[in-house]
Amino acid sequence: MSAEASDLRALLEAVCEALTVPGDDVDDRRLVDRARWALTTVRGALDEDPRDVGWNAQYLRKKMHAEEAAAK
Repeated sequence: MSAEASDLRALLEAVCEALTVPGDDVDDRRLVDRARWALTTVRGALDEDPRDVGWNAQYLRKKMHAEEAAAK
């Protein structure tokens, strides 16, 4: 798999993670916030150099981990 394909896959996986709120009690506000972050990250990836897609995936994952830690 090429680096570009691998980075794109990582970004898509991060988006899926963002749209899957962990836990049994899903708060609609959390889902909306996470969806907004995912959309903003994807838009940024589309506007930026394609070589930076991997960075965008890492950014989104870090944001989701921080959000999950704060929600506990």
